[in-house]
Amino acid sequence: NRGHNSIAVFRVHASLPKPGLLSAAGVYHTRGSTPRHFQFDASGQWLIAANQDSDRLAVFRLNLATGRLDWTGNEYSLPSPNFVCCMMPRPALAPAALPEAPAALPLRPPTKAARSEGLFLGGASAPASRPHARL
Repeated sequence: NRGHNSIAVFRVHASLPKPGLLSAAGVYHTRGSTPRHFQFDASGQWLIAANQDSDRLAVFRLNLATGRLDWTGNEYSLPSPNFVCCMMPRPALAPAALPEAPAALPLRPPTKAARSEGLFLGGASAPASRPHARL
């Protein structure tokens, strides 16, 4: 919700009489201005929000039982983040098996923390062809 810089969480009911019914679980501030995109990691436990106008990424922990988002206190500063993509790290290859690196990479390399978590962090310099969603 860009109007008040928040993420709304909804619960999807599986039981009868109305399976698929949505109910609000909570509304949480994104810890920045103009949330442009957010993404869950593969486990569904971590949410990264890209706050475009405050130049910040914020990391939240999702309680899978309640739907509550808790800010972890982790923020990352980068210019105008507009998408987040979470990826699983690939196993390390033996040095002889590594392909040659391209002459110039169009994206900023991920931080040490991002590499260990399997996160890919994109910003304004990312290629326009990369798919992304809007809030």
